[in-house]
Amino acid sequence: MSSPIPTSAVGVQAQALLQRVTDDRERRCAALRAAAETQAERIVRSARAEARVSVRNAVTQERARMDFGMRQAGARADIEARRQERQKSRELLEQMWAAIGPTMEHRWREPALRRSWIEAVIRQAGMLLAGRPWLIEGGSDWTEQERNEIRIQALGRGANTVECSLDAAIPSGLKIRAGGVCVDGTVPGLLSQREAVEAAFLAEYLPVLAAGEGRPPSLPVRPTRAAMMSPANG
Repeated sequence: MSSPIPTSAVGVQAQALLQRVTDDRERRCAALRAAAETQAERIVRSARAEARVSVRNAVTQERARMDFGMRQAGARADIEARRQERQKSRELLEQMWAAIGPTMEHRWREPALRRSWIEAVIRQAGMLLAGRPWLIEGGSDWTEQERNEIRIQALGRGANTVECSLDAAIPSGLKIRAGGVCVDGTVPGLLSQREAVEAAFLAEYLPVLAAGEGRPPSLPVRPTRAAMMSPANG
């Protein structure tokens, strides 16, 4: 028979086995903790990256929304400004049309302005009707001196012959006929090209208004070729 193992030896072996189990458990726990920490760090990094992407996307979307909102606001402001400009232009044109007829009638009654008006119409007729007999029509308030001055000016601008026809029904201004062409320098004739008159008025008035001067420019009486040209029966 073998001799029995001493109790002390059994205790030492049990202690060693227990220590080995404990060490193995700690190693496993350490490995698990390390794996868990690595996984946690990976999750945190991924979450941070996703958060950064989300924030960046949110910021980008917010900027795009704000930019779009600003563009919308700018477009609305531009539309409103244009609407106000159109409204202002309409109001100005209404005032202009209410005032321009009486204003031109008044200018026709002023001797110096009347002479300038007549000279402008005759000058225009000279560019269009030279070498032809002219029939000059005007109101019955022309004096003999005016008729003589008009004849002299007309002949000087190329009229072949000059005949004057006076009629109280003819509005302020004058008409010059030759063949099938009529240069209409009466108030209705000068204002017949409505769009051209409005465009010329706004082109002169709006810069004055923008400059804050608050006064309209003087209304021109120099007739344009488009405004005065009309058929002879006009």
